[in-house]
Amino acid sequence: MRKITTLTLITLLLFSCTNDDDYVPIASGLDKDLKILLTDISKDKGLAYFILPQSDDYVKIPQDPLNPITKEKVELGKLLLHETALGRNPKMDEMKATYSCASCHQVAAGFSSGLRQGIGECGVGFGTNGNGRLINTSVLVDSVDIQPLRTPTLLNVAYQDVMLWNGQFGATGTNEGTESNWTNIQENFLGFQGIEVQAIKGQGVHRLLVDRDFVDTFGYKEMWLSSN
Repeated sequence: MRKITTLTLITLLLFSCTNDDDYVPIASGLDKDLKILLTDISKDKGLAYFILPQSDDYVKIPQDPLNPITKEKVELGKLLLHETALGRNPKMDEMKATYSCASCHQVAAGFSSGLRQGIGECGVGFGTNGNGRLINTSVLVDSVDIQPLRTPTLLNVAYQDVMLWNGQFGATGTNEGTESNWTNIQENFLGFQGIEVQAIKGQGVHRLLVDRDFVDTFGYKEMWLSSN
């Protein structure tokens, strides 16, 4: 813990200059100390340990052994992220197929939301990066799927072993041995890692529905079969 705190302080020091005119070269001693700390944290693997693999180098990307990454799954996922036909379980029938995962995870906003609180069902518009999405004023407020907290980014979630702000999603890693707290998270008992559990749980919470009818009706059957 002490080493991590030291690393944080050094990092803050390195990036604390407000503009280029105020920049003062960092003493070489600090650079050496930072390198030593990083090397130590990497378990002697060196600074290369912190370089992320290419996005298509699936073998090197952390992944759930129960759902390994493949090229076919990635291609399918790119489409499903923006597929409004997933919005098949709305509170209001007239809102069916009007929202998707990308309603709250816009690419232009870093796969997060351009708003403080993302809006799924009963939202209208998008703007440049989701910042123009508004609540449909013709619906009851309790029908709106609005996020209670800022929508987390989808970027690099492969490197998180548990998910959600309190880390409650996931059956492995950090959450091993916490089964007594899973009463309301039955999905954890499926044995998946955090990102997989969040995806399963999120479908219900955000009124999305993936079933055989969806796969057969909207032309995804061939892609689905090739990805499994």
